[in-house]
Amino acid sequence: MKLTWLMAVACHTYKPILWLLYLTKATAVEDRFQKRYHLLVVVNQFPLSASFRRNATGHIQSIEGVSLLILDWIADRYKFDYSLVAGNTTTIEDVGSKPGHITNMQKLKADVMIAVMGLSPGRLVRVEYVHPWIFSPGAFLIPMPEGWQNNVDAVIKPFQPLVWLGLVIAAISITVALLGYNYLAEKKNKLIDNREKSGPLQIVVVTQDLIMYIIGTLLNQGGYIPCKITKIRLLVGAWCLLTLVLVNVYNGILISFVTTIRPTPPIIDSETDVGYDPNVYLVVNRGLAGDVWFSTAERGLFKAYGDKLKAYDKSKCNSTAICVEMVKSLPHQHVYFNSLHSVQEIIKQDYQEKKECKLTMLVNTISHSASWGVAKKSPHLENFNRGTLRLHEIGLVFLWEGWFTPDTRPCWTRKQNSRRIKNEKKPLIRLSLDNLVGAFALLIVGNIISFFVFIMENIFSRW
Repeated sequence: MKLTWLMAVACHTYKPILWLLYLTKATAVEDRFQKRYHLLVVVNQFPLSASFRRNATGHIQSIEGVSLLILDWIADRYKFDYSLVAGNTTTIEDVGSKPGHITNMQKLKADVMIAVMGLSPGRLVRVEYVHPWIFSPGAFLIPMPEGWQNNVDAVIKPFQPLVWLGLVIAAISITVALLGYNYLAEKKNKLIDNREKSGPLQIVVVTQDLIMYIIGTLLNQGGYIPCKITKIRLLVGAWCLLTLVLVNVYNGILISFVTTIRPTPPIIDSETDVGYDPNVYLVVNRGLAGDVWFSTAERGLFKAYGDKLKAYDKSKCNSTAICVEMVKSLPHQHVYFNSLHSVQEIIKQDYQEKKECKLTMLVNTISHSASWGVAKKSPHLENFNRGTLRLHEIGLVFLWEGWFTPDTRPCWTRKQNSRRIKNEKKPLIRLSLDNLVGAFALLIVGNIISFFVFIMENIFSRW
């Protein structure tokens, strides 16, 4: 009796576990006798989506990427097997006599095409679109800015143009006022001399060399004012106070600009520069999303991109390598458009090969969707749509993207890297000749002016 009671309690307590074991066993038995259908899948190499690892002879040893993980998950969920056929082309559309991804899929009578395919009416006629598995912005591949800007303007940077303008107006005003007083004083002294009333009745001028006095106060050198008239003293005192404040403020701010060397700006600062700067040429892969979007756009910035593609005969490349070489070519005039992950992969590979950053990127602000393709009227489209949506819902696609996203942080521009720079301790800066170019340029200009004045004084003294 006690044993029966204990068994009843145990069954009641562990009933959910027993049911789970029963269902698992039933499912396993059902799967054992269920016929699993087989799909032929064409996979095309693309960064983040699928990467081929080949041996020395070119044989594919392994394929890895986010698309392969998605395919494995959907195959396990909807109980089908698949075979992979590696594609040997890099374009979705046909390029001349070279077939694209869609044509290869139709020739092989494949069920699914793993690709990063943007939506277009022409493609929709030939294949069915699976729900987008990735939403990625486009990016422009640009050459890394090289060298540094000259620091010549460091001597004028501490003050804004309005401050300099105010200082010039103040200097001119005080000079005109004091010159006017000197003129009146000298004129009155001449009248006194003519009346033979010299001596203590003569008026003392402000200073004989007024221009040099104004310049001397600006250079923090000071000067002597023999005139003791209160109004003149107040006027000169206000000027001296102004120069004292401005000169000390200038000296304090100047060191910040002297120790700062600005990098050369990139070839483009925004997406608008690509469309409307006549010195920038846009290049894209022939037949890929950028070519399709820009060539068919009827308005907006994409229309400007399309006009640039039509105006430049080398704007469409048959391979990514050709486009990248055009970006690297001198003088730097080309920018290459592709998806963000493709551009990141290019930067990563170039950095690994040369151990230095020759390329960087400008990320587009608009995200675009990319999908797989299945055969027209395929009965498997619904399973792939549901599986892709479920993966987005539980966040696995986002997780897998982080695993395969190329690390391009060493080749970020200063603007992209600003957040990391703020968190790092700034190294000490050692002054060099590059920092003091502006000061030496000002010294050279001063020497030239002094030499010219010296020559002119000699010439006039001999006359």
